[in-house]
Amino acid sequence: MPKTMKVKVFMDAGASAIEEQINAWLDHLGTAVVIKTETVVTTVAEKSNDGTYPCIVVTVWYEPPSN
Repeated sequence: MPKTMKVKVFMDAGASAIEEQINAWLDHLGTAVVIKTETVVTTVAEKSNDGTYPCIVVTVWYEPPSN
């Protein structure tokens, strides 16, 4: 039976913050097979009437460890 692929998204304005988030997630996850990663820089607004600010978005497609 094929493994289930999952997606995890990280988003922040600073690269070091995303690095910390990803490292903490990987430490918590233990083992996994990373299939693909994608990084984009975009602009976001937290509220509809706020101005936008640059944001880094990292998407990770992975297969979780087998139980």
